[in-house]
Amino acid sequence: MARAELLDRLRELQPTTSRAGARIFFAPGRANLLGAHLDYNGGSVMPVALSRGTYLAVAPRTDRLLSLRSAQFPGEAVELPLDELRPRRTRAWTAYLEGALWACEQAWGRLPGLDLALVADLPMARGLSSSASVECVAVFACARLLGRETEPDEMIHLAHRAENLYVGVRCGILDQAAILLGRPGHLLLFDCLEMTREHLPLPAGLRLVVVDSGVQRELATSAFNQRVAECTRALAELQQVAPGLTCLRDVDRDLLERHGDRLAPILRRRVEHVVGEVERTERGAAALRAGRGEEFGRMMTAAHDSLRDLFEVSTPELDALVEAAVAVSGCLGARLTGAGFGGCIVGLVAAGAEDAFEAAVADAYRRRCGREAEFHWFDPGGGPAEIA
Repeated sequence: MARAELLDRLRELQPTTSRAGARIFFAPGRANLLGAHLDYNGGSVMPVALSRGTYLAVAPRTDRLLSLRSAQFPGEAVELPLDELRPRRTRAWTAYLEGALWACEQAWGRLPGLDLALVADLPMARGLSSSASVECVAVFACARLLGRETEPDEMIHLAHRAENLYVGVRCGILDQAAILLGRPGHLLLFDCLEMTREHLPLPAGLRLVVVDSGVQRELATSAFNQRVAECTRALAELQQVAPGLTCLRDVDRDLLERHGDRLAPILRRRVEHVVGEVERTERGAAALRAGRGEEFGRMMTAAHDSLRDLFEVSTPELDALVEAAVAVSGCLGARLTGAGFGGCIVGLVAAGAEDAFEAAVADAYRRRCGREAEFHWFDPGGGPAEIA
């Protein structure tokens, strides 16, 4: 859907009384290409901000009421006082928006009442960080409405606080950093412990494709928090023999080989994924600096294999899509994106091979899984912006 159509839908959602005074903001979604499940383990990640995301219309009210509407959830409008915002208040779609407003008010003081309307051109609950896109656009909008000169790092922490504390998902800061630090034409290399960042250009002649498996995923109620807990337990076990460890990203192969036997098999698999993914992310970053897209693609596919076998967050449908994708001439690599447990894969495809890629992958997926795949082509996008 073209941006003009999206903005028309957004205005239709707004109360007539607030349309004239509304300001409109945008924040992208994201796909993670390397560094899977490293954010909460202190490692480096390599996400990309996407050229589609979430649009938010905001109009102040004279009271302390919030009015929340979304084109993705028609008939589920919510109105409540700002004073009623509290962590875990709801599991509805509004939780991410509420959480962002709650975090901003905690940090910056009282907000006015607000009429808020959302529309997105990003598949929801598919591993493209539609929830963090909502959080980030709301934090960015609050900063602008309050006239604050806010650094991206502060907004990253506020949006992350909304997800961790208000919604209750124990994620790291990958999603919020990818969205708030996005740069057109570039991937982001972001160290989740040190908060350092480097923007690396996507080599010319390559396209990003997201292929939707059609399998719904619910991150807050999935095995995601279980994986975080497993990594926490593994770290505590290894700290008994290596007290200087602060996070799993500090574990190298030598330490794992010497002391891995003290871990339960499932915990050892989780650590083996982290160790390997740290190495793959470093190799992938070096490949991008040298313009070696094929090597970067191989690291993506190797990451999927590890997510399937060691971290155990893939599904048969995601595996089928990756296998079909990498079998196509012109596809450099593919892996599940997001936390897993359903959703989408992301692939790196040579420009000009798009039609052949779609035809081959759709046919293979249909024959193997009896499902229809949905294809979304993206360019690396920029961060949040006020657009009207």
